[in-house]
Amino acid sequence: MKKQYHLDLEKFSVEKFKTSLQKREMIPSRVILKEEMENRFKILDSNGIKTLKALIRVLGTKQKIEIFSDQTGLSTEYLTILKREAKSFLPNPIHLKKFPGIDAETIEALETIGIKNTKQFFTKVTIGKGIEQISKRTGVCADKLNELASLSDLARLYGVGPVFARMIYDTGIDSVEKFVQYSAGEFIEIYENKTQKKADFRETDINLSIDLAKQILTEESAACETR
Repeated sequence: MKKQYHLDLEKFSVEKFKTSLQKREMIPSRVILKEEMENRFKILDSNGIKTLKALIRVLGTKQKIEIFSDQTGLSTEYLTILKREAKSFLPNPIHLKKFPGIDAETIEALETIGIKNTKQFFTKVTIGKGIEQISKRTGVCADKLNELASLSDLARLYGVGPVFARMIYDTGIDSVEKFVQYSAGEFIEIYENKTQKKADFRETDINLSIDLAKQILTEESAACETR
């Protein structure tokens, strides 16, 4: 089964998006997202914005934001921050060299076959005998490729960059499928026991990562069943 790299935003409703915002603690620059939330989302709904894909599309450029602001009365400041938050649900591909612990020789070998970032690597390894084929083409051993595959998988999670992906991997959780088996509280306990450090991330953010990961896995399962 070919896995998808991120959520299908056409299947992710604006109502779900609103619920996720309601549950979260906001940094000061994004507190505006929780102000007048019911009224603002009713305006979005009345303008036919039903999915996250539709929201990002209608706010696609500065000019589009200004036009939509004029149409709805929603401020450009609010719409700009709303778009930024919506787009954060799509993980940006991470250059493989940014992962701690991955040697330069492995990175260079992968670059020779056109693999430079997590999305490219994730896509290749989830098709057919991906690891085996890449190993044959590059001479990189399967163990190193499997480690990088796990890191690339974990980097799909909301809010997870290269350093945090490594931190998750080092706790013994090496895939999105394993990550969602834990509650946010359980994961934080595992992290703190393993590192002997106080977690510097919030439970609400881990909950969102888990919820969105479950959504991706549900979509993958549904796609598999329809084939």
